[in-house]
Amino acid sequence: MSDQDVVDYLSAHPDFFINHPELLDRLQVTKANNSVISLSHHALGNLRAQLKSAHAENARMIDSARANAWIFERTRALVLSLLQCEDLDEVSACLEEHLQRAFDLDTVCLVLACDVTEAEDRGIIRRLPAHEFELDDVKLLLNSPDGRVGRFSRQLNERLFGPNRNVGSAAAVPIGQPSLGALALGSPNERHFEGGMDTLFLATIAEALGLLLPRIQA
Repeated sequence: MSDQDVVDYLSAHPDFFINHPELLDRLQVTKANNSVISLSHHALGNLRAQLKSAHAENARMIDSARANAWIFERTRALVLSLLQCEDLDEVSACLEEHLQRAFDLDTVCLVLACDVTEAEDRGIIRRLPAHEFELDDVKLLLNSPDGRVGRFSRQLNERLFGPNRNVGSAAAVPIGQPSLGALALGSPNERHFEGGMDTLFLATIAEALGLLLPRIQA
């Protein structure tokens, strides 16, 4: 009888060791360190490893759920505060308190298309000449429903954050349809915002701003 005959027989009779459990301790398995153990000990070791992996995955899921709950509560507080703002100064103060400080962000800018001849910065609010929203890099951002995350070009960083900000990576989402502007977050760390990151919480804030801005700018 060949090894393959044994393999074929056991494959065809998966309950063989249930009917003959006494054989488990007599069968031997060689480990990576060349030590020999019984098949039952080998199976127990595998089970322990799987259990350890399951515990680690469960802990990871719990940590993720806690982080999501933390983000949700702070996003909710921000949106509720935004809806009470009466002017852009209040919006700027609200974003600084409930977004930049609450999430410990280096740079936050609310970039708006305005009837100005050159860029103007006032707190978190950055007013850009409307024609700059027609430039290719800005238009690409504004036409991306989910926004953009990662390392932006120097020109786009300067338009969103100004020329004197050290921005290694950023996340930005458009506001309103048609676009009223963009909400942009920046970090000097090139790895802080990386492509593939979820922008759902940013999109929620942008949606609230899209409802609010037409009312206070009217």
